[in-house]
Amino acid sequence: MTPVQYILDPRFEVIMLSVKRPGKPVINLSGDKIAQFFALLNPDDTVMLSYNSLFDACICAWRYNFVPKLIVDVMGMVRAWYGHELRSVALAVAAPHIIGRHKGTAVHKMMGLRAADIHALGFWAEYEKYCGDDSELAEGIFEEIMRQGFPPSELIVLHNVLMMAVHPQFNLNGVELAQHLQDIINDKANLLAQSGLTYDANGKCKELMSNDKFAALLVAHGIVPPRKTSPTTGRETWAFSKADQEFTDLEEHPDTNVQALVAARLGHKSTIEETRTQRFVDISLLEWPASYLAWRGLQPGTKLAPMPLRYGAAHTHRLGGDWQLNVQNFPSRGIINHLKRALMAWLGWQVVNTDSSQIEARIVAWLCGERDLLDQFARGLDPYKIFAAKVFHVDVSQVTAEQRFLGKTSILGLGFGLGWIKFKHQVRVKSLEAVKLSGKGQELILQDQQSMLIVNTYRGTYTGVPAMWKALNNAISILAGGPGSFSIGPCVFFKGKISLPNGLFLHYHNLRQTADGWLYDHAGKPRRLYGGALLENIVQALARCIVMDASTRIAARLKQQGWGFIQLALQVHDALAYVVPDALVTSVRNIMKEEMNRPVDWALDLPLACDTKAGPTYGDAK
Repeated sequence: MTPVQYILDPRFEVIMLSVKRPGKPVINLSGDKIAQFFALLNPDDTVMLSYNSLFDACICAWRYNFVPKLIVDVMGMVRAWYGHELRSVALAVAAPHIIGRHKGTAVHKMMGLRAADIHALGFWAEYEKYCGDDSELAEGIFEEIMRQGFPPSELIVLHNVLMMAVHPQFNLNGVELAQHLQDIINDKANLLAQSGLTYDANGKCKELMSNDKFAALLVAHGIVPPRKTSPTTGRETWAFSKADQEFTDLEEHPDTNVQALVAARLGHKSTIEETRTQRFVDISLLEWPASYLAWRGLQPGTKLAPMPLRYGAAHTHRLGGDWQLNVQNFPSRGIINHLKRALMAWLGWQVVNTDSSQIEARIVAWLCGERDLLDQFARGLDPYKIFAAKVFHVDVSQVTAEQRFLGKTSILGLGFGLGWIKFKHQVRVKSLEAVKLSGKGQELILQDQQSMLIVNTYRGTYTGVPAMWKALNNAISILAGGPGSFSIGPCVFFKGKISLPNGLFLHYHNLRQTADGWLYDHAGKPRRLYGGALLENIVQALARCIVMDASTRIAARLKQQGWGFIQLALQVHDALAYVVPDALVTSVRNIMKEEMNRPVDWALDLPLACDTKAGPTYGDAK
């Protein structure tokens, strides 16, 4: 059950609201007093701070028709500020680490009880204290993080991220979802049938789910199962993922049984698409409270689609999916994508999507001093064709679609130290994705010499890029606490962290040098660090700064125009989506273009560009 289902379930009960105002004691409210409390508040003058605001604010909105001017999610702040060194951002873990106080456990014996039960068992006073203590812990953590320098501007970003779930902008099409789910089920069934395997009563296939059992299947077919060394742990393990070229190459094995077996494994392990779609189907069947729909001015029976995203999810501060819906990673399954098309605008409205064009490649060129490439971007030329023309020794006008594809894959993918073997694999994967998405074209398989030529041409053409890898690799010692100083663009190196222009940091916790190179820990797991990886981290973090800053400016301009009801509906990678009345689509698109293309104050010479598209659904606007 997702939190959406949980909150909207008729059996759901709000037992207590604990309110802690600055400098005042905790007030605990229950029953009808909760609704009375919200009715007395002016949302335009209210800031709501809680530890898990994604959950709490949804309850306030969907159950009490209350959305404050600003929602502060302390858990999100903890994730962005301390996530690199905490095994978990749960309050029980964060509170002793940050402010030296412990979360109570009294609620454990009350799990599953309703308010009447808690009263009857004599636990009410304990429950009140538990709730009040949580409020004080959230306040204490917030104050400590702000004291340490958490940027106030990021509180606005955090609020806008939360609002994508709290105040859903999409209408949900259950028919499209049901069709998508059926397509996925049919595809998986076909793959499994071709492999000669069967599901058990629980719908699982042990031979496909277990690495060891699957390895035994390959051996039975005369195949030596491919293995790899984990870059993080250094341990040898099975190479059975889509990213393992030796394994995906088996899809082309002369034995069709082996082909089917590998295809089934790859399809079967990608069950996240099936489960995610099923969760959206379940949400499409929910009944939203009539009072909430009326408060929003929506028709009875409207099906809403909350977009829960996790602030500070990635090491680079990019957003991530939450509530097991993973809305940051909608798959592309052919020409028609039912999942994306299930996210609809209201009648008389359109979905408007704006996507920052080649933002990472532009930032790479800017950071590495590749002025020619920057000039190509700034003048609106086609850098992909220009590079392809150099690789294949043809005039730009003679570059084929296939050659341009290789040029595009090079410009977008080779900036972070990718070698020719992985590049060859990337070309194959990207070409297959393009075929599935467009329904035309064919898979591209480079010869070894071709892949080497392209990689070497890229590095020889854009010499500033490998030079930056080397410089960054040398600068890692500064991150580890060594002497000297280093900066790249607006980013300054300190011991264990790199400053970002939005006031946040890239953290490299427990950075140490090993026989296999530099390692650091993030959320309790080791990660490798080298020049190319460090450049990728910085570029992704800067891209996030640019896009989310643009979203803040767009929101401010919409409010200035009196269109504050148009809010960010979804953020995916470097794109922003809004749901806009038909009459305002042109005006809003112009605002979006202006702000997405506006030079940033820390990189005035970085040329930015964006693409915008509108349509009745999110799928049509992509």
